Amino acid sequence: MARAKKEEKNETIGNDKVQDIQNMIDPYDQGIISGNPRYVIVNALVETTGQVRFGDGTEVNLTITEKDLIPTSDGKFVEKVVFSGSKRRGVDRRTIHTLRNQILQNQGNDNLFEKCYIPELCRECPTCWLLGATAMGEGYNIKSRILYGSAYSIEPSDIAIQPHSRNMVNEQTQTTAGEAGIHTEEFIKGGVHFPTITTLERVVDWEIGAFAHAFLENINQNKYTAASRSQGGVKFTDADWGATIIVDESPIGMFLLPTPKIGAEKITFKDALEIYKAATDLDEIKRNFEKQGFTVEYEKKDGKDDELILLIKQENFILFRVQQANSIINVFQCISKEKKDDAGDVVKDIEGELVIENEYKFLQARFYGNRALGYLREKQLSWKTFLETFDQTRWETTKTQILKKIGVLSGVKEAPKESPEESIEEEQSE
Repeated sequence: MARAKKEEKNETIGNDKVQDIQNMIDPYDQGIISGNPRYVIVNALVETTGQVRFGDGTEVNLTITEKDLIPTSDGKFVEKVVFSGSKRRGVDRRTIHTLRNQILQNQGNDNLFEKCYIPELCRECPTCWLLGATAMGEGYNIKSRILYGSAYSIEPSDIAIQPHSRNMVNEQTQTTAGEAGIHTEEFIKGGVHFPTITTLERVVDWEIGAFAHAFLENINQNKYTAASRSQGGVKFTDADWGATIIVDESPIGMFLLPTPKIGAEKITFKDALEIYKAATDLDEIKRNFEKQGFTVEYEKKDGKDDELILLIKQENFILFRVQQANSIINVFQCISKEKKDDAGDVVKDIEGELVIENEYKFLQARFYGNRALGYLREKQLSWKTFLETFDQTRWETTKTQILKKIGVLSGVKEAPKESPEESIEEEQSE
């Protein structure tokens, strides 16, 4: 018994030393524990470039495409095609896993996360702590910090869908199975538009980059489509200002400029494009603030012809400042306070009135068009760099800090729960 107690004591000392080593290593900047996380909304209008199918199910001899009947304000219905957010999520995760495994293996070290894949998720790696994972049995669950919204097609299904029949021919006998061998698939035609919205919560550069890498490469490589032959893909819809993409970023999750959304009654590409365009038009933004009861005026420029500034006021006090230049719109909160001199006394003007000075606190940045595409490319590089310089010991320190933050390590509380349907089952289909 004495020997057993001695071995137990030595094991405890060993764990303490490991903990001491981890305490001396700075953790990675990671969204859950970061002191400067961000909230990001990626809004992109994607367009099919040929016959595509997102993979939804089969009824006897018919492969169907998911559709919904949507009520309209006149009491009628319009049927539209669905681009499921959960299917995008599954494809994205596979793409993130692929780059993770490839780069870590190329570093000449063992890739401890190689066995983390759908549906056997490890709950240990950076990907799981971003996209979530569910414990099969006892243990903590990890809630995804990337939220994928499903998208309805702009065009109604009677315009967007085309059935296509196939009948396999026997190569030797040159015969078919007749009607019994005919299989029909519902394809989505080229030129159909889907407004996709993805929200990232409490993320840092390399986490934004993991999503950006998957999104950009899955669009580029046609990975969102279900079939592997005889079909087109998807692309970012082109507009006068470039790719129809709007990326909003906020340090606190407050977006004074709401992301554009397409109502079900909009059934033409022209109508949808006008909504995206209005989200980047300062005159339209001015009108929207005025409808909310604010007084809005343009600020006089100091020789900067490429910069436009809106001042949003209430009772002559500036509340917000909206500044547009180079395909970026920045929103600031105005904090007014009494001006004081070096001695700490309030300053008054010649008429005896208090002098008020304004400070501006950043609230939101909106990137649009090709500049939004550049934003995503920059973040994609951050994800690649994170993997190329990845250090397992440093990540273990990071994970320890995460577990302490959410209370799992100390036993105070468990991580936020997420149903298996949300975290794994939805990712098994593309």
